[in-house]
Amino acid sequence: MRFELLTVLTLGSSFLLGCGEKSAPQTGFVAGPAEEGRIVHSIAQLPEEERALAIAQKFCVVEDKSRLGYMGKPHKILVEGQPVYLCCAGCEEEALKDPKATLAKVEKLKQAAAKP
Repeated sequence: MRFELLTVLTLGSSFLLGCGEKSAPQTGFVAGPAEEGRIVHSIAQLPEEERALAIAQKFCVVEDKSRLGYMGKPHKILVEGQPVYLCCAGCEEEALKDPKATLAKVEKLKQAAAKP
């Protein structure tokens, strides 16, 4: 029981700490094979017509150290009619605070992800 509680607390705090830290886009993020597999699986849960958009964005617009799909199926919102993908529903409020800045950041993330 004690081990289970410690595991739950550790995993829960890791999840919570993932959403809240702001920084510059991390275009050099390298996922290992297990992480890439999880990301691919999560992206595959999106409708087919949305997958390319999420892949092009690559990172959460709010938590830009968080690869889309790393925390499960990316969360989609519409910002001024444009699809924006987030790592989780917890980032939605922040993304909607400043729609123009959010859309500008999406474009920067797409440009960074497109570079070899």
